[in-house]
Amino acid sequence: MKAEMAILGTCLYDSRIALDTQMVPGYFESALHRELFAHIQTEAQAGRIVDVVTLSVGGLIESFGGAPYINDLVAHASIDRFSHYEALVIEAWQKREVRSMCIQASAEEWPAERVMEAAARIGSVRIQTAQSTAELVEPLREAPFVEEKQVPRAMTGIQGLDETLGGFQEGELTVMGARPSMGKTDVMLHMARMAAGSGCLPIIFSLEMPAATLTKRLLAMAGRFNRTKMRNPYELLTETQKKNWPHMIREVAELGIYVIDQPAVTVSDIRSSLRRLLMDHPDARPIVFVDYLGLITPPHFFDGNVAAQIGAVSRGLKAMAKDFFCPVICLAQLSRAVEARADKRPMLSDVRDSGSVEQDADVMLFLYREAYYSRDATDKRMEIIVAKNRNGQTGFVTVTYIKETGILVDHDHPGPV
Repeated sequence: MKAEMAILGTCLYDSRIALDTQMVPGYFESALHRELFAHIQTEAQAGRIVDVVTLSVGGLIESFGGAPYINDLVAHASIDRFSHYEALVIEAWQKREVRSMCIQASAEEWPAERVMEAAARIGSVRIQTAQSTAELVEPLREAPFVEEKQVPRAMTGIQGLDETLGGFQEGELTVMGARPSMGKTDVMLHMARMAAGSGCLPIIFSLEMPAATLTKRLLAMAGRFNRTKMRNPYELLTETQKKNWPHMIREVAELGIYVIDQPAVTVSDIRSSLRRLLMDHPDARPIVFVDYLGLITPPHFFDGNVAAQIGAVSRGLKAMAKDFFCPVICLAQLSRAVEARADKRPMLSDVRDSGSVEQDADVMLFLYREAYYSRDATDKRMEIIVAKNRNGQTGFVTVTYIKETGILVDHDHPGPV
């Protein structure tokens, strides 16, 4: 293949290029080319030059096709077009890999999701290209003079929080932490409802709670009744609530929230499910909720190092947010260190098992209720603390949290939510 010859010729012209390329030997179709490229990389890493002279002196030139062939490779060299040749070789490799994968999948009767995940992994290999500020600024040239159509963002429905965050941003990872039973799931459902109202497609990966339980919570929110009544609606709902039941069902159905409640999933599993959903909704603006971080299966065991496992998961979630260009909101449990302090408001260091979560997250939210510790049933206040905001300010807002129904009410703008 001419593109393979051009890459090898360029590396023979200047061996240092072999250290800067994203190419690996496996991308080459020719076995001879794979071996030669691996040799060039090994020698370049040791600071040695590889060309027709060094190959001849080392007695290797015949094993790599002889002097005429090596000279022919060098004749194809082009540093200016090197990245173009890289893209051609990788594209050809991807086609071969897909064909091979399809044959194997057919022979072994792979399930559809495994086929899609394998194809996506092959397709994710691409040459990273840099853009100059001259290119980056061009789309903004007329920004002050031409009104741009604004795409609605997923908002929280809490004005103070929306003013702080500007809504949930595409490509960003938000981690929302709290102690158990602080109200994380209800806040997540509130945000999913608000996102649906903003025209987004909320997708919830519930690793702890069954989809049926989340649905019952959504119905209690819609009907504004104590969710314990969902244990036996026939006996516990009032006649008025039963009369309004069809309206509640319709309201929840029209939210268009998707729930996936498969336990013990990896980030790759989440990506696969997300990709399948978006194939059915190609024009959707997804927003992903994951409940919760500690229940995601890490990609490696890391010799039992929990911090490394959690760090690998948070990096995977951040990469997913960027790759799908959607907001990802992941719930997280906080460590018991909170309980040992006089002021039990969470801090960044309280995220359980991993400081890298703080590094990977664009936004860190914490939930705090004084009533959680005082057991004062009349205190309905909840603080939503913005402890980190990579692209904006931090602070906190206070809402009313009605635990029995799961409803949040904005203190400053207590409209219907």
